[in-house]
Amino acid sequence: MKLKKKAVSGIMLTILFIGTLTLAFNIRLAKAEPTTWTVDDDVGADFTGIQDAINAASPGDTIYVYNGTYPEHVVVNKTVTIIGENKSATIVDGEGTGIVIHSNVADVEIGGFTIQNGGVYPNSGMIIGSCVNNTIRDNIIRNNAYGITLIGSNGCSIINNSIINCSWAGIQIKDSNDNEIHENTIMNNSWGAEILTESATNNTFYHNNFIDNLLQVQSFAPTNWDNGTEGNYWSDYTGQDLNNDGIGDTNIPHLGLDNYPLMKPFGNMGDITPPVADAGPDQMTFQGMTVTFDGSESSDDVGIKSYVWNFTDVTLQTLIGVCPAYRFRNVGNFSVTLNVTDYSGKWNIDTMWVNVSEETTEPLIGSLYQEPLEPNDGENVTISVNVTDGESGVYNVTLSYSINEAASWTDVLMFNLTGHIYVGEIPALPNGTHVWYKIIAYDNAENFVVDDNEEQYYVYTVIPEFPTAVFLLLFIIFTLVAVILRLNNRKSQQEQPKILEVKSNFASALDLQSLSFSSGKSDGLHFA
Repeated sequence: MKLKKKAVSGIMLTILFIGTLTLAFNIRLAKAEPTTWTVDDDVGADFTGIQDAINAASPGDTIYVYNGTYPEHVVVNKTVTIIGENKSATIVDGEGTGIVIHSNVADVEIGGFTIQNGGVYPNSGMIIGSCVNNTIRDNIIRNNAYGITLIGSNGCSIINNSIINCSWAGIQIKDSNDNEIHENTIMNNSWGAEILTESATNNTFYHNNFIDNLLQVQSFAPTNWDNGTEGNYWSDYTGQDLNNDGIGDTNIPHLGLDNYPLMKPFGNMGDITPPVADAGPDQMTFQGMTVTFDGSESSDDVGIKSYVWNFTDVTLQTLIGVCPAYRFRNVGNFSVTLNVTDYSGKWNIDTMWVNVSEETTEPLIGSLYQEPLEPNDGENVTISVNVTDGESGVYNVTLSYSINEAASWTDVLMFNLTGHIYVGEIPALPNGTHVWYKIIAYDNAENFVVDDNEEQYYVYTVIPEFPTAVFLLLFIIFTLVAVILRLNNRKSQQEQPKILEVKSNFASALDLQSLSFSSGKSDGLHFA
C-alpha cells in the first residue's frame, strides 16, 4: 500500500514538473513574440515620434510609421524593422541639421520613407555605422550632404532607393566590405558614388541608374561594377549596342569601371508614382507683354526630367523648361497646358489660362539730354532720354538722325542704361555738319511715339576745333616774342647806367668850364 502511494506521488510529481516546464516554456515563447508598434504624427497610434517607438521596442520588433512629416534625428540602436506607409508621404526631416537616421546595430531594415534635409558636410541623410546585415530598401533620400554613408559596415544591402540632390555624394563607402548596392537611382548629386578608402573592398554595384551627377564615381578601392553579366545605366555613356542585347559594346569599360553598361535605365527607377504637374495660377496681361510661366511647384518622388508647355497663339507654340517666357502678340484668352515627365517616363498635365487684353496707350518720352551741346569735329555726341510705359512696357527706343535736312535718316538703337534711362550715340561728323535728330519709342503692344521737338527736330552744328598745328605755331611765335622782349629789356637795363655816367661826366665838364670862364671874365673885364 505504501508502495502504491509512493508510485502515485512520483507520478504526480512528474506531471507537476512537466507542467511547470511547459508553462515556463510557454511564458518564454510569449516573451519572444515580436511586437508591431505604430507611429502617427497625429493621434491614434502607439507613439507620435519614431524615436519614442524605438526606445520602447525590443529586438525583433517592427515599427510601422503612418504618413506624415516627422522632424527628427533618429538613432536606431536596436535590431528592429522600421517601415513607412508610403515613401512619398512618410517623411523624416532633419530640418537642415545633423544626421537624419543613424543605424549602429546589426540586422536593421528600414524602408518606405523620404529621408531629407540633413545637415551640411559631413552629415548624411542616413549613416550605417559599424554594423552588419542592414537593409535599406525603397526609400527616397534627398537634399542632404551625403545620401547614404557606410562606415565600417559589412554585408549590407542598399536596394531600390532614389538618392537625389545631395551636395556631396549620393552613396559614400568607408572601410566597409561585401556590401551590395543595386536597383537604385542616383541622380543630380555632386558625386554619384564615392568609395574613399582602399580598405573598402568587394563592394558590388549593379542595376543602378547613375543620372546627371557632376562626377558619376570617385573610387579609391577595387569595386565590382557589374554582377558578371550586367552593369549599371550611366547617363553619360555614349557607346553603342552592336548586338541589341541592351548592353553597351563599345567605349568600355565605361569610366574605366563598368564592362557591361546598360543602354537604358534599369526597371522603373524605383518610381511607381507619376509626377504632379502644377502650371501655376492664371495670369492677366496686355497684348505684347512678356508672360513668365511657372512650373516650379510641380513635383515627383524621384525627379522631373522635362517640362513642356503647349498653347496656340495663331500657331501652335511649344516652350521647354521650368519657367519659360513668351510674348503674346494677340488679344484673347489662351489655354496653356504643362506636361511634366519624370525619369521613369511617367507623366502628368495641368492647365492654366492667360487673358491678354488690348493696349493702346503710347509710351511716354521725358527729359532729353545732349552731351556735348556744341560738339567739335571728331567728337561723338551722346543722347540720353527717359522713356516709360506703364502697361505693356517699353520694347525699344531708337535715336534717328539726319545730316541732309531730313532727306534720309540713320537709326541707332538706344540701350537701357538703368531704370527708364536710354542712351544712344551719334558718331563724330565733319566740321560744319548740321545734324537733325529725333527719338522714337515702341512699347510691347507695338504702340509708338515720336519726339521730334514739335516737328522742329533737335538740331546742332559741328563747330571747327582750333587746329593743333596753328595753335602750336602761335605758341612758338608768342614764346619767341616774349623771349626777344625779355632780352631787349635786360639789355636796356644794362646800358642805362653807362648813359647816366656819360651825362654826369659831361655835366661836370660844363660846370668846370663855366667856372673857368667866370674867373677869366672877371679878371679881364674888371674895371676899377
